[in-house]
Amino acid sequence: MALTERNGIWHWRKIINGHTFARSTKTGEKKLAEQIAALWEAEAIKEVVLKGTKPVLLHAVIKAFLDARAGTGGVANAKVHLKHFLALPNVRMSDLTLAQLQGIIQNRRTAGTAHNTLVVTASYWNAVVKFAEYQKWTSAVKLPRMKPDRTRLRYLSYEEENALFAAIDPNAKYSGKCKRTDEARQTNTDLLLALIHTGCRYREIARMTWSQIDLKSQKILVYRQKGGVDNTMVMSQKLHSMLVRRRAETSDEWVFPTKRRHNNNYAWLRDALQRAGIADDAGKITLHSARHTFASRMLSSGMSLVEVQGLLGHKNIQSTMIYTHVETGAVAEKAARVLNESTTSSVAETSNVYPLRHSR
Repeated sequence: MALTERNGIWHWRKIINGHTFARSTKTGEKKLAEQIAALWEAEAIKEVVLKGTKPVLLHAVIKAFLDARAGTGGVANAKVHLKHFLALPNVRMSDLTLAQLQGIIQNRRTAGTAHNTLVVTASYWNAVVKFAEYQKWTSAVKLPRMKPDRTRLRYLSYEEENALFAAIDPNAKYSGKCKRTDEARQTNTDLLLALIHTGCRYREIARMTWSQIDLKSQKILVYRQKGGVDNTMVMSQKLHSMLVRRRAETSDEWVFPTKRRHNNNYAWLRDALQRAGIADDAGKITLHSARHTFASRMLSSGMSLVEVQGLLGHKNIQSTMIYTHVETGAVAEKAARVLNESTTSSVAETSNVYPLRHSR
């Protein structure tokens, strides 16, 4: 057992099967340091010799995890969540403590990150640990499973949509009107239109390039986030007109160059909702509400859950099932129309067979 004292603190260093282990015992008491080092050595031998696993550093595992997902729809989302763990010291995975991991979650919660977003962050970390185990690398402690809060599904009515677009109209008269703000309003208007008319997630639109858009055939190739299924969508006329205009105005490879580097910033949306007089009594409206709006309208129009699943790029239909209440309402209305039509038809047929007699 190799213990060396530096600045009054004992440090442990050991080479096992060609792998170097080095840690600080954080104590100046040699006897205690020896006990700690003995425990670490036993754990190292168990991992490397008995289990045959390979010690790896935190940053290398995260990089390998992301590299393995390169080119998939969910890699961008994974990077967003896992970057917070890269702030931890680049130590061996097995040296990480639960307190360190929970500190990442708590710091983000204190900074105002939504609980359900933290649930996703924790799930990504646990996926990294599972990935390391599959590779037969030394593993790390997992974060306790976090249960997401059930949120109320919120989508825009046509009246709310019109009011929101009016609140960000670049051609409207407003306090502090200037060219820069007009341009920002136009971008926000175009972004909102794209979200509502495609049902895409914010990042799927914000990071969309012109190479994904075929203006001639009026089709868009959507690279899905969160491991969804990439698909091709046909543009509405409004969406096509907007994209034709934007293409003529820019030579940038990005459709929304000012949005691609920013996280989902709701500041402008929050102000616009206030100007439009749209309250959050029925649920908070975010840019993701545009996706709910799209899905709800498609189902209300008569599309099936399977059809909407394809449009949203959901890999599993269970993800689309959150909109079943919309489909149920649409089906109920269809049933009423069928009954009304059948009743009218039945009355007409009956009147032909048994003509009404008029009193003389």
